[in-house]
Formats: sequence, C-alpha cells, structure tokens
Amino acid sequence: MQNPSVPALFRRIASKYDRMNRLMTLGMDIGWRRKSVKHLREMQPNRLLDLAAGTGDFALVASQELLSLREVYLVDITPEMLALAPPKKPKRSDLHWHTIVADAHQLPFEEGYFDAITVGYGVRNFSERLTALREMYRVLRTGGIALVLETGIPTHPFWKALFWTYFRLYVPLIGAVFAGDKDAYTYLPESTAAFPHRDRFLYLCREAGFSENTYIEFMGGASILYKLRKT
Repeated sequence: MQNPSVPALFRRIASKYDRMNRLMTLGMDIGWRRKSVKHLREMQPNRLLDLAAGTGDFALVASQELLSLREVYLVDITPEMLALAPPKKPKRSDLHWHTIVADAHQLPFEEGYFDAITVGYGVRNFSERLTALREMYRVLRTGGIALVLETGIPTHPFWKALFWTYFRLYVPLIGAVFAGDKDAYTYLPESTAAFPHRDRFLYLCREAGFSENTYIEFMGGASILYKLRKT
C-alpha cells in the first residue's frame, strides 16, 4: 500500500504544486515532459494512463503532442491534486479525460488495457516500487510503452556538487517561502537520494517484467527519462 505520509504531504501542497515545479526546475519541467511524450509518437497510442498524475501536466502535454489519443486516464492517490487537473484538458472534442482516485499498487483496470503509460516524478514516491511497476506492466498491452520521468543525480563531480547544493539548500528555501512548507520540499532531495537511479532502476523494471528498457538524461542527469517496453 501507499505510504500514508506521502498523500498527506501532497494534500498540503496541492494548490502550490504547479508554481513550485516551475520555480524548482526554472521552468524546464514542462519541456522535459514534452520531449518524453515524443517517444510515443511512432506507436500512435489511443489510450493513455497518466499514473501519479498530480495536477495533470503530463496528461496535458501528451494530449497536445499525441493527436492519436482518444482516452486519457489520470490516476492519483490524492484527490486534492486531481481536482486541479480538469481545467487543463485541451479543447478537443475527440478526447475523453477520466480522473480516478486510486492506489498505484492496485490499479482498477483490466490486463492490457492501455497502449501507453506516463509517470512524472511519481515512482520515487511509491512505497512498494516493484509492486507498482508490476501493476503498470499488467495494465499495459503487449508492445506498449511506459515512460517514467524521474529526478536524477548527475554523475559529473562538479555538476553533482552544484546540483546537491541547489537541491538541499535552494529547494527547501523556496518551499518555505512560496509554499509555506519547508518539510515537503526537504522530502524531495531526501527521496531523490534514496531512489535507485539508472541501471539500478532498470534492474527493478526487469524484475517487474519489462525486458526492453533504456534511459535518457536531461540537464546532465538532473532529470532522467526511463523508457520501458512490454514485449
């Protein structure tokens, strides 16, 4: 099951979440999502699951970039976050958005239901990552692709030192000033440090069933896109 402290954290910061994302990433997070969904263009997905959807940024970008989409399901454990998503729905008469409050560890969908899955900065927050990855694998059709965009840690020594200075000092500071919640934005660098990055995460994905996996780094590894295919 989901760690109960994580939904409580996101309930507190829901109304400030989008603004904080822009401030923390200097506005680059939307661009990273846009670059990510372009990896789905060739397969022309019809039905997409945006897991740990939050306020719907990934779903919005996917709906703008992938005109083949007809159904987008936004799933999150925190209703306060999902409540902010509907206004972002693009004005497309051929597109249906569904917002569902559900736990990533036990998804309410049948096997092979989705053509593609996106997860933006959410897997890091799952208490049982292998269980959640197995659920993603189960609800994805054969040949489908899951895109996991996560915070990373740069490998270059200078960039890594600069990154951690920024992450451990600046991020909690702007969290305190602009979100009124320093603790929530202290959690971000702590959870990033504890996450199994790059090949360690791909190993976990193979354990879940995904056998054809790659990753792409953005901004020197500050953010990493994992592309997982169900074969």
